Amino acid sequence: MRIAYIHGYEGVTGPLLLGAFLDAGASLTSVEQVWHHLRLPAAELSCARVPCTDAMATHVTWSAPRAHAFLHPHSYASLVGLLEQSEASSYIKQRVLCLLRHFVAAVARVHGVTEGGELALQSAFLPEILYLGSGVAGVLEDLAIEQVMAAPMPLSTGFIDDAQGRRPLPHPLTAELCRGLPVSGEGVPRHAEQTTVGGAAILTAWATRFGPLPDMTVAGTGYGLTAASAAETAHRLQVLLGETVGPAAAERIAVIEANIDDMNPEFYECVAERLFAQGALDVTLTPLFMKKNRPANTLTVLAPLPAVAKLSHLILQETSTFGVRVHEVWRHKLERFHRQVDTRYGIIPVKCGVLDGRIVQAAPEYEACKRLALEQGVPVRLIYAEAASLAAPWLT
Repeated sequence: MRIAYIHGYEGVTGPLLLGAFLDAGASLTSVEQVWHHLRLPAAELSCARVPCTDAMATHVTWSAPRAHAFLHPHSYASLVGLLEQSEASSYIKQRVLCLLRHFVAAVARVHGVTEGGELALQSAFLPEILYLGSGVAGVLEDLAIEQVMAAPMPLSTGFIDDAQGRRPLPHPLTAELCRGLPVSGEGVPRHAEQTTVGGAAILTAWATRFGPLPDMTVAGTGYGLTAASAAETAHRLQVLLGETVGPAAAERIAVIEANIDDMNPEFYECVAERLFAQGALDVTLTPLFMKKNRPANTLTVLAPLPAVAKLSHLILQETSTFGVRVHEVWRHKLERFHRQVDTRYGIIPVKCGVLDGRIVQAAPEYEACKRLALEQGVPVRLIYAEAASLAAPWLT
């Protein structure tokens, strides 16, 4: 799996993230094309490689003077609709919609409201999140990045004075975006905003793991820089690109749920098939009783974070529910591969699970057993049992 590991040792901001990926070899054109495909107003973007003490780094400058005028007439729903109907690739749309949902949820929690969409539209941070967030999504696609991981988020403490008066560090939105994640204040100066709301939103929306550098083969590096010359005081961010050589210890995924008590149960099969086709990791039904003792089911979908918006929309469209619940969880999983066993009925693939270098699970593929059972008129349980017994010596 091709991953990007982000080490924001001097802070995390939108320009730092974009600069680091451009420095690692992504194309500036990929960013501009994403903005065009998303139908965002034209923005000015430039980058320059700057020599630093340790390595060359890329400094990014940008401006979107028409962004606020573009956002002003939109409601949150219409903005989401615009992004969904854009010409951007599914990779870009999933990441951008995931980022927007993540930011809106943080705004809602900070301001104590149920829905944060309209407040988010009024936020001074939204243009950066929309433009630089989609730009970072564009360079991730350009570099064929499948997963983002990161070091603990560096956060300053103290306060700063700006046009709105004195406010704490980290910014309340930055702190909320980091909820449940490891952060670090080591080496981060006080009273200086090293990690911004925009940077925190982008990284926490897409990173599936925060922690030490994973085992991987390094394929490239890049550095973002906050200043246009080495003579100025500057902060840097490092990105390492690579191929994983072992399983990630954990990844963040989303759990999408809905309680349904008034739908024809025959429809669940079609709903599940469509959810899997759109990227769901798993789909389950759990029986329960709702108010007035009505028998019902909880539809539970495990989803990659970038696919949450699309899968939630599908559930609302395909089922009778009026809403879904979404929360993020950590998932630990075994490394997996397939071997074959040669039974007297035929060859059957066996899915193996590896933990700490040992095979701890070996499960014959049911569909292969079923196919041979139907072809040969043999009970499927006998075929499965023979395949399992042949695979048992692999277990340690």
